[in-house]
Amino acid sequence: MPDTENKFSAFLYRFRGYILGVIAVILVCAPPGNEPTAPLIAVLLYILSAFLRVQTRRFIGEHTRGYEHQADALVTCGPYSRVRHPLYISNTGFALGIAIFHLGFSLWILPLMLVVIAFEMALSRIEDRFLERKFGDVWRLWASETPAFFPRLKASHGDCAEKLRMLPLQRTFWQAFFADSSTWLWLLFCNLLLVVRKVVVFYV
Repeated sequence: MPDTENKFSAFLYRFRGYILGVIAVILVCAPPGNEPTAPLIAVLLYILSAFLRVQTRRFIGEHTRGYEHQADALVTCGPYSRVRHPLYISNTGFALGIAIFHLGFSLWILPLMLVVIAFEMALSRIEDRFLERKFGDVWRLWASETPAFFPRLKASHGDCAEKLRMLPLQRTFWQAFFADSSTWLWLLFCNLLLVVRKVVVFYV
């Protein structure tokens, strides 16, 4: 059973981008909504999710689309001082924004977001197991004090300053923003596709 579980986890992580692509195709095929306030709420979710993503990218290594987990150090600074999986929270925020932009407040959002949340939670558990194996008690101590998805109000700074001096991973806001250009291009493409879908349905 553990070997089967490990293979399944490796499959999910390796093909995570393709799985999200399939979910995106299903979203495009769903009937679009036409609520006038939906785009405004979607933009707000995009801004909040992008800000969290960029702040997180400031404290970790180079952006990767790799097939296997890699971690030279356990990052516990920045957003990671409040929550263990800020990138997965950001991904879920983007997904919710895209769903609201396209579907409005249709009931279609519920099953779609349940699938996205379940998928992001599965990826987070895979990452937790990887980090625990690699960093052992250091990870377990951090995990015991840091929630997975619901950020604690008070950050635990600890020896962050010393860690950043030893591992100069921190980048400026704009360096982190432009380093994640593939994400912004994908988001732009997805929204343009949904705009075309709405135009075809409502105006052609």
